[in-house]
Amino acid sequence: MTTAIDFGTSNTVIARWNQASQQAETVKLPEITWQMHQTAPLVPSLVYVEDASQGKVLVGQAVRDRGLDLKSDPRFFRGFKRGIGQNVQGFLPELDGKEVNFEQVGNWFFSQLVSSLRQIQLPVESLVL
Repeated sequence: MTTAIDFGTSNTVIARWNQASQQAETVKLPEITWQMHQTAPLVPSLVYVEDASQGKVLVGQAVRDRGLDLKSDPRFFRGFKRGIGQNVQGFLPELDGKEVNFEQVGNWFFSQLVSSLRQIQLPVESLVL
C-alpha cells in the first residue's frame, strides 16, 4: 500500500491509497492527529522536546492536548519546516546539554509519525514525502 506524507508548515497530512475503493484516504494517528467534525485528520506540525539528550519528544496534537504549545517555551517548536536546510543561528536553544537544530526537530517529528504508523499496523509498501 502506498502511503504519502504531506509535510506542511502548520499541519501535516498522511494519506494512503485504498485499493478496494480506488481512492485516497487520510490516515488518523492516535494521540497526534487533530480532526474537527467531517474534516480530514491533520497532524499539527508541532514538537515539544521533553528530553533532547534522549530524543524524547511529543508531536502533533499531543503537544496541544498537554498545553505545551507556549511560544515562550524554548522546548516548543512550530514552523520548524522553514528552518530545515537554512543556516539559522542565534535563537536555537541548547536543551539538556544538546544543541538543537531544525533538522533534528524535523527528524524527531518524522520519527514519531513513522512510529505512530507502525502502531496502527498500517502496511506500508512505499512511502512518498
